[in-house]
Amino acid sequence: MLIRVGLDQWIAVSGTNPNSTSRGHLVGLNTAGLSGCVAIGLAWDDVISLAHVYSDCTEATWLANGNGPGYMQTLTAAFHATSALRPQARPSGVLVYSEGTPRWLPRQLGDWLAEAHGVDPEEGMSPTCRIWVEDERLHWSNQLAENPADNNRYTTSANAATPILAYQALSPAAAAASPPHGEGD
Repeated sequence: MLIRVGLDQWIAVSGTNPNSTSRGHLVGLNTAGLSGCVAIGLAWDDVISLAHVYSDCTEATWLANGNGPGYMQTLTAAFHATSALRPQARPSGVLVYSEGTPRWLPRQLGDWLAEAHGVDPEEGMSPTCRIWVEDERLHWSNQLAENPADNNRYTTSANAATPILAYQALSPAAAAASPPHGEGD
């Protein structure tokens, strides 16, 4: 079972689902279109989260300003909400970004994870990212689905097939992913 994370969304779910028909009853989160954006994948034992941080996250929008909270504040709130689901777990993580992403963004997010939350994320380069947890370990792939025939078999935050345990819109630009091809509006 896959849930597609949309632009400027943070979604956390249980990485297993006994009602799933997928191998090992795994639940995966994926995102696409990382052109200039960064995916942050994290796992706290069986809980996984994925954020699609928009390229509008810059030095000017990182901290709160007169227009509301900055990315750091919203990401921190999302991190703490997800961490509270498994308070004893030490999270592991991955940052995935595409070729051409300004180096500032993944470096800033990596520093934020390491310095504020003790997470030393693995880094990868791809325009897509899929994460899942198996045996309480975070795994990631640059393929949207294990089987490419399943690339368009996913739900979104608007119609998730499993409960979303934590959700955070990272900015006013946050939007659910587009539904898969072949589905109605």
